[in-house]
Amino acid sequence: MSFTKWQERLRKGSPLRYFLKPKEDSRTSLGKRIDVLVGIFLIWLASFLLLSILTNRPAASLAISLPLLVIEVLVWQRYRALREKRRRLEQRLYHAGQKFLAEISKMDPQREFCPYLRDLLAALGFEEVRLTGGQGSQGVDLEGVYQGSRVAVRCVLQEGDKKVLPDEIREFTRALQQGGYKHGLYITNGEFETGVISAVREAERKGVQVKPVNKYRLMELARLAGAGVFQEDGLAGGARSLAVSGKRAAILTALRDSAFGSRKRAKSYFLYGLLLFAGYLLLKNSTALSLLYLFFALLNFGCGAYSLFFGRQLEEIDPLEGLGQRK
Repeated sequence: MSFTKWQERLRKGSPLRYFLKPKEDSRTSLGKRIDVLVGIFLIWLASFLLLSILTNRPAASLAISLPLLVIEVLVWQRYRALREKRRRLEQRLYHAGQKFLAEISKMDPQREFCPYLRDLLAALGFEEVRLTGGQGSQGVDLEGVYQGSRVAVRCVLQEGDKKVLPDEIREFTRALQQGGYKHGLYITNGEFETGVISAVREAERKGVQVKPVNKYRLMELARLAGAGVFQEDGLAGGARSLAVSGKRAAILTALRDSAFGSRKRAKSYFLYGLLLFAGYLLLKNSTALSLLYLFFALLNFGCGAYSLFFGRQLEEIDPLEGLGQRK
């Protein structure tokens, strides 16, 4: 993957990155299994050597590292199942997103695209959403109320690979100021030039909040609102509502989300791990129970790493997050 593509994926966040074309794994089935076995063995070997260095007790280190190996295998099996599930979800969302973009690209900018976004925003919690007239209303196509604040919306239907320029954001900011708005959404089916971020910060310094919504965030808004193709493909709703079926699956998902569903929980696991490791260092020369401190310290570090990875998959980025909260 190129550095530019990596930056693009990083910028989209989760689950917005699913709208990018999934990367195919070119490895054979045998190659995948060999990679898994080698990876598990190397992690176990590293943990065993680390324990041996810390305790100077090879036999005790082996006894502790074997349960860790079992936990490692179980976690890896769960990870493999989740990765396959995520791969299928990526494919479904990518194809649904492409159909969505193809549909809106055929719309008339004023007669179809703006009314479509009006209905979309109304489904997402906007109140009193109405058309304002676009170019004749100082570049504001829609206005409504979101979380108690008046919000102006600019709807831009791009053609081809054309991108929104920073000057267009500055022009929209002036329109917001002239209309007395403090919050604005700039929605496009295309992308923004990199300099747009600077224009958004300029607007913030002037007391105006501008939220750029590119094609990826527009697709996510449509999915959350249950619009068109996303409703047909069963992809509508929040990230946690995707493809969870069955009572047992729902219970396991709830337990996993409760224990590992946020990267913030990783802080607690790492903190407890450090405290337990400190207890091991204090007691290692006085009692054999210090090995229990070491075992649970490593277990907490493992849970912390698990939360960092899977929390990133479960957390959902709302394209409207923070809009209308500034007074």
